[in-house]
Amino acid sequence: MFHILVVDDDKNTRRLLRAVLEAESYSVSTAENGEDALAVLDKTHVDLIVLDIMMPKMDGYELTTLLRETNNDLPILMLTAKHLPEDKHKGFQSGTDDYMTKPIDETEMLLRIKALLRRAKIASERKIVIGTVTLDYDSFTVAV
Repeated sequence: MFHILVVDDDKNTRRLLRAVLEAESYSVSTAENGEDALAVLDKTHVDLIVLDIMMPKMDGYELTTLLRETNNDLPILMLTAKHLPEDKHKGFQSGTDDYMTKPIDETEMLLRIKALLRRAKIASERKIVIGTVTLDYDSFTVAV
């Protein structure tokens, strides 16, 4: 089961996202800001972060930049009300993997999460499985 960390300062948004994700069988932790998110990351294995930008103490840009500076490749989906092109540019420049604006389409968000988790799994395992064929990057082998 994949574990997702939802980071948003709005209590109702955290509740909604938790309900949507748990309905899809994800395990969910929540945090109110970037500092709280770091505390969760220290104690819990997380597979993906759903992250707001505008939060007190440490915003989403700062958290993403900090994670990337420490070579943390955890997939990050920014989910925010900031919709201007320069906001999106700043999000991607800070290191986010994907960016969605509020209000969200829950189905689209779930599809994006599945895609990010699939890519992260391929990257971490360094293997691609297609049907009965396995391509192993580390051993330079193909198994059928």
